[in-house]
Amino acid sequence: MSSEQIIFFVTDKVYPALLVAFFFGLTIFIHELGHFLVAKRRGLKVERFSIGFGPKLFGWERDGIEYRVSWIPFGGYVALPQMSPMDTVEGKTDAKPEELPPVTPGSKILVALAGPVMNIFLGLLLATVIWQVGLAVPVNPSVIGWIEPGSLEEQKGIEVGDRIVQINERPTKTWMDVNRAVVLSLESEVTAVIEHKGERKQYTLPTRVSEQFGMKLINLYPEGRPVAGALLPGSPAERAGVQTGDKFLAIDGVPVGSAKELIGLISQRAGKPTEIKVLRRGQVVKLTAQPEYDANAKVARIGVQLEDEMDFDVLRPGPTPSEQFTEVFGMLSDTAYALVHFRKTGVGVSSFSGPVGIAGGWWYEIRHGGITRGMKFAVMINIALAVFNLLPIPILDGGHIVLAIIERIRRRPLNAKLVQVTSTAFAALLISFMLLITVFDFKKLLPRSLKHSPAPVTNESPNSAP
Repeated sequence: MSSEQIIFFVTDKVYPALLVAFFFGLTIFIHELGHFLVAKRRGLKVERFSIGFGPKLFGWERDGIEYRVSWIPFGGYVALPQMSPMDTVEGKTDAKPEELPPVTPGSKILVALAGPVMNIFLGLLLATVIWQVGLAVPVNPSVIGWIEPGSLEEQKGIEVGDRIVQINERPTKTWMDVNRAVVLSLESEVTAVIEHKGERKQYTLPTRVSEQFGMKLINLYPEGRPVAGALLPGSPAERAGVQTGDKFLAIDGVPVGSAKELIGLISQRAGKPTEIKVLRRGQVVKLTAQPEYDANAKVARIGVQLEDEMDFDVLRPGPTPSEQFTEVFGMLSDTAYALVHFRKTGVGVSSFSGPVGIAGGWWYEIRHGGITRGMKFAVMINIALAVFNLLPIPILDGGHIVLAIIERIRRRPLNAKLVQVTSTAFAALLISFMLLITVFDFKKLLPRSLKHSPAPVTNESPNSAP
């Protein structure tokens, strides 16, 4: 590997991954720090401050408190035996809760609230930095870049270059707007207003559900030059000298403007030497590959995972903290709406993202848009984490608050055994749910078999494969 390739690998892969680890760790640390500081302030016994769950990776002890980093990076905890014992998640406690001084319901509520409040403060701080330094904004207008030949959409007269300006009464300026409006539709068809040469027409377009992501999409595709991602070892693309990061310009002299278009050109050239023109770090390079026929997919492939290139403009000053918070709460509201109507929207458990999926999305944002995109993602995650933790579910902060309110109303502590059994049961459910969505995360992030599955379309995911 040349020094140039090493530098590209570090800047393109390692640097974004390190920033993801930093932001993810900071988010968890700040949340748990809130619980920790208020617990100490209110006189609660603190046994352990852990980033991560499960067995200890490394740590130290100071003033009778164990500080550690654990193996399972799904969050963190502060072990407070006077709140509600959580042996299943936090490990065995040395203290006997019945021998410790009682804690008032008010103190329990303040300790529980402190974590989400700290996340809100961190989100506000990051949003303020973005507002001052500017934000890399994706140039992703809702312009149609490719239409499947012979499709219903083509038959209706929709053309490449047309702009989607509205879906079901929701204005659309970007493809993210388009996809969100389609996902939130409660019908199997959407009403789209499309602008062609200054004239707007209304169309009824069918939707389909992505098998990979479990969300509805339309059969229209955005603009975006295809970029080489992972290469299948020993594939025609690797043998031809294609490298990760190459931008495909043309196939046998035919210009390509999207991953879907590239896949269409390659799929019909099984066994034929094919000239591939790519842009590599500012230089045009011509390569020759011989696509191989895939008997299962019944198309030819060269064995490369594709990503659509996305350009960014820097907006200075960036959006205000108020605008950023409003956008995040709008996304959360749309998500709740889609889940409530999951039978019609198709949004379900498979649509969620756990730590693996979140880290992957974070990495993608930083890799393509830089550190300000990573900070914007961090704003969203901190707000979402605060809201999620305030849900009135045992084991979450909201559950602790509900139990404390009930204790205040009853004027006596709840049955310790009942609280422990309930918390343990919900902990098991939450862990099972996290494991389930982690499985879905891997299915989304790992490329489909480059040999044995049809290529996914470009607006389902950043990845597709010819």
